[in-house]
Amino acid sequence: MLAFFKKKKNNDIGEMIEEKSGILHEEEKDMIKGIVGLSETPVKSIMVPRTDVVAVSIDQPIEEIIKTVVKSGHSRIPVYSNTIDNVIGFLYAKDLLPYLAEKSPQDIDLKKMLRPVLFVPEGKMIDELLKEFKEKKVHIAVVVDEYGGMAGIVCLENILEEIVGEIQDEYDNEEEEIKKISKNVYECDARIQISDLNEALGIELPEESSDTLGGFVFNLYGKIPRQGEKISYENLEFEIIKMEGHKINRIRLTIKQEEENNKENKAKE
Repeated sequence: MLAFFKKKKNNDIGEMIEEKSGILHEEEKDMIKGIVGLSETPVKSIMVPRTDVVAVSIDQPIEEIIKTVVKSGHSRIPVYSNTIDNVIGFLYAKDLLPYLAEKSPQDIDLKKMLRPVLFVPEGKMIDELLKEFKEKKVHIAVVVDEYGGMAGIVCLENILEEIVGEIQDEYDNEEEEIKKISKNVYECDARIQISDLNEALGIELPEESSDTLGGFVFNLYGKIPRQGEKISYENLEFEIIKMEGHKINRIRLTIKQEEENNKENKAKE
């Protein structure tokens, strides 16, 4: 009798959703699967990576900090001391506005305005983070890697996207993650998860060494690539089409058919 009261495993729930596919709408099924997946998805897979985080130093002039807040358009900015690995608080734009109305920038004491920081390990599961957000009444956290450095930040919006799909928020890039250019040619956001890319395009990039397409291609080069450079892996050709400093932003992916590969191999002989 006790067996009837055991919790269903996540894969069992997934099977139940498939069985009820005739009753549930696609959006409803996706939402339920999103909720189920929260206990299996680590924070690392949904966070805004360190390279995309806009942050300010506590030692910067307040005028510079205000310009950064306005230019970024973000409502919450991490504030660090000495290095971004030492975040000491979050500056909320809404906290800054009343001070600007009443005082000149030079009279603002930034330290008094900072909100406390919630630090979470990158391996923490999303369902646990959601509970912690609720308990501590915060909507943003700093994600810490195994060495104690900042890996990125994660917001409530990132979690909601796992449940209901894409939400356009302040840290989102409006460019499509995968944009079809022509037959077998795609432009991809370098931050796309390899697992998502494999599923979308029916390819089989290895997922062991890198989480994202950009990381995989970076490792493939073995050096810092230049914009316009091309490199191949099996029947796939990658071209760097957009970079920002040393960071790869956009990649053109061409899936070559067997005939094309044979022609190229003969030309090389």
